[in-house]
Amino acid sequence: NHSPRDKQLKIASETLVLYSPLAYRIGLYNIKTELEDLSLKYTEPDIYEFIYNKLEETKIDRDRFVNRFIYPIKNILNKYEISYVVHVRLKSVYSIWQKMQNQNINFEDVYDIFAVRIIINSPPENERLDCWKVYSLITEIYKPKHDRIRDWISIPKSNGYEALHTTVMSNL
Repeated sequence: NHSPRDKQLKIASETLVLYSPLAYRIGLYNIKTELEDLSLKYTEPDIYEFIYNKLEETKIDRDRFVNRFIYPIKNILNKYEISYVVHVRLKSVYSIWQKMQNQNINFEDVYDIFAVRIIINSPPENERLDCWKVYSLITEIYKPKHDRIRDWISIPKSNGYEALHTTVMSNL
């Protein structure tokens, strides 16, 4: 905050090119996100403030929507006695800005401002089957986007990561 503008820009640019990718490579995802947001705050302060304020303005409605969105998911997982934990993650300011730039869209047209992560507690021998079962149950509630499924259950990533990612469309 107290550095001259030219130094702020130099450090922010250096951070985006060097430190943020490095944090990502070594698995420090929260630090990567924070570095990207801070870099945007100094390289594009008006854009950063605009997106940050929009996120703040929509927080109450977004929280209400998320609760309504995950309620039927929790119900069906409870009905089938699946042990799970639900985490909700908000997309970062920098990530929203990137999406707006790449797709040439307004803030209001960014539909994936948050992500819902469902972690199931399953014996190793049942993990694949249980993940696909949860996918099937969720897609009974919400329509999946057929082009937005990533199957790292059948073919894990080279670093050992195993997960099933999908995008579903809400009717709320």
